[in-house]
Amino acid sequence: MRRVTTTIALLCLSLFALLAPTPASAATTVEVTSAKLVARGVAVDITITVTCESGRNGGAEFSLRQRSDNHVAYGSGWAPVYCTGAAQAVTGRVYAEAGGYAFNRGIALVNGGIELCTEIDCDYSPRFDGEVRITR
Repeated sequence: MRRVTTTIALLCLSLFALLAPTPASAATTVEVTSAKLVARGVAVDITITVTCESGRNGGAEFSLRQRSDNHVAYGSGWAPVYCTGAAQAVTGRVYAEAGGYAFNRGIALVNGGIELCTEIDCDYSPRFDGEVRITR
């Protein structure tokens, strides 16, 4: 009886170890490095520096908001991410919402996240949120 209980406990621990989240999300880092106006404010190219485990691929999504006089210019976009294990620059284009306001030089709020996948699983992390200075 004692041997059966020990065997069941070991099997449960093995299963738990297999189902536990992978440490890839902890190894993934992202930093917003620049934002540049495109087409006189119709869009902004946002560059992030990503370090992620080789073999994972996916995409980064961006959301950008900026005060424009008494209004708020906003938009969203994305960029593909192909992990190499080393730090790499990834640039995505954020388009101003149709019928909205154009982006300008100055401070804006950027946020988003990265989804990285292998053939087995996907991980949606890390998230990023902060201010960025939009330049020409």
